[in-house]
Amino acid sequence: MLTCQQFEKILAISLSDRSDRRDTLTLTATINSIEFDWVDAVKGDEMSRKEWPAHWNTGKTNRTTAELGNWRSHVNAVRRVVEARYSSALIIEDDADWDVALKSQLKNLAHRTRTLSNAGRNESLWITSKTPTQSPYGDDWDLLWLGNCAVPPAPDDAQTFPGEGQGDSSQMHYVFPVRGGMSCLYGYAINYKSARTLLGWLIDVDEPTDFAISKYCERYRCIAVWPELIGSHKPAGSHAKDSSISDTDNGWREKGVTRNIVHSAILDMLEKVGHQGPWLG
Repeated sequence: MLTCQQFEKILAISLSDRSDRRDTLTLTATINSIEFDWVDAVKGDEMSRKEWPAHWNTGKTNRTTAELGNWRSHVNAVRRVVEARYSSALIIEDDADWDVALKSQLKNLAHRTRTLSNAGRNESLWITSKTPTQSPYGDDWDLLWLGNCAVPPAPDDAQTFPGEGQGDSSQMHYVFPVRGGMSCLYGYAINYKSARTLLGWLIDVDEPTDFAISKYCERYRCIAVWPELIGSHKPAGSHAKDSSISDTDNGWREKGVTRNIVHSAILDMLEKVGHQGPWLG
């Protein structure tokens, strides 16, 4: 199982009424021998104003209740890591998709992360852990941004590894430290010590969650991989299914797709369970 090999716990954020996404993620994960726990997402329009961050909507920008709910959902997931004292956790959203070669990709990522973690460490920004996590990624990182939709350009000295098991379609992945400039939270990993600093960072925000976490990376040690290892799957059918945060157009998609994922685990799952046809996804 992936949780035993890479992270102590995997948490998947999902609204209770997105049963379509829960069905898909459950089947995809079990076929790929991945264990995870659900974190029930929160709807911002059901939150009391007492629960809002102190500076939410106090500026010129009027944030949506959907963005507010997304913030609370991620804060709840991070708090779960702190409460349970997980040595490490991968947090994903319920539309997450990955390559069927994810496990070998993560092994390659772990090696490159250990290489990077030995350079540029700012001791004043770190919480000293009394007990090493013995994570395959090492202990000298705060956040691994595995699923994103925008990253800064990779530096010339970035660590690299090829996609495995992808034949002629193999794509090179770049692994490098980031100091902000990130967006989208398809998947990210934290450890126990960084979960505490991230929870404190997110208690009071005035912007979308991914922007707030990107600013967290301006101070703490974050490592990104590009192209992403975890993507956002867009299923077949109405575009209205694409997002639980924002409204989308009324278009129609004949086949599901996940950007930058060569061999989609979701499409592979649908084939294996007998969902045949050009509308896979």
